[in-house]
Amino acid sequence: MADRKQTPDILAEILGGESSTTPSTPSGSPEQASRPAPARRISRRTTSRSGSKRQQWEYMEVVFRDYGGYRPRFIHGVEQVGWKQAPVIHEFLDQVGEQGWELAGVGSREDMEMSAYFKRPKGS
Repeated sequence: MADRKQTPDILAEILGGESSTTPSTPSGSPEQASRPAPARRISRRTTSRSGSKRQQWEYMEVVFRDYGGYRPRFIHGVEQVGWKQAPVIHEFLDQVGEQGWELAGVGSREDMEMSAYFKRPKGS
């Protein structure tokens, strides 16, 4: 079986570690000279530049059920009384939006139900 060319561990270089293998080309070759420099790490700030604390969030899960339009049936796992007369999804979104809730994600529709996830800053 022919010898396979050894390739450098680019991921280790990007993350700041040592390369686990060395290239099989001689030092100073054009292939080695064209290798990109390791990327710099980007750190995330936990506080803003003014030194204030990180934003805290509260979350809400709503499961909509199709009943003449998607209506909120469960909020935080609790079935809502009279959910069949509740507003349809676009009206519900307007209502919770006025309360400061932002739609953060939506699950897939299964068995005529769909989950939606909302967030808003704590203390709103």
